[in-house]
Amino acid sequence: MKRGITVERKYDHNDIPCIVIKKKRGKLALDEIQDILRFEDYQQWNGQYVLFLNCSEATLGGNGCWDLLDEPPGDTVMLYEVAGNEECPVCRSNLPPFSYCPSCGMPWSDSGKSVETLLSSMRQEAARNIRDPKASGASRLAWYWSHIGAIDLARQMGVITEDRRQALYEEMQPLKPADTDGTMNGGAV
Repeated sequence: MKRGITVERKYDHNDIPCIVIKKKRGKLALDEIQDILRFEDYQQWNGQYVLFLNCSEATLGGNGCWDLLDEPPGDTVMLYEVAGNEECPVCRSNLPPFSYCPSCGMPWSDSGKSVETLLSSMRQEAARNIRDPKASGASRLAWYWSHIGAIDLARQMGVITEDRRQALYEEMQPLKPADTDGTMNGGAV
């Protein structure tokens, strides 16, 4: 850690746990705070934090009532650690999850690994919704064509080849629902 900077766990005046970063000389910049939390002390400070900003009358000079409080040299920042599905230390309401999608429940850490992984996950979701007995015919068609559009987009972006696109089309062919005009897979029923 840089000389003159300390990080420690403490409790604020309301007995809420917080992390206090102190710098003996100069001011702490936001980038500097982020680097400390990401990389220092073997990355033990990694996480999501709320930074409480004091923008009260005392910071403007006010009416003189706060002049008795002398600020020590340097800078001090109090951060409140926030984890997914816990309550916010500031507003006391629940936070959205940080580790998984609230809609489908898929972990975000698994997504983005590769295009094939993403297309496979999307195909599973489309197949589940196409096979849903409660779904309407239009809904099934929408799910089918939505996935076909995702395959086309992947090809247009150049992340899959034309041969792979054709193979993915063939994988989706058995899932194609009957069209609303009475045909299935392009032919008469």
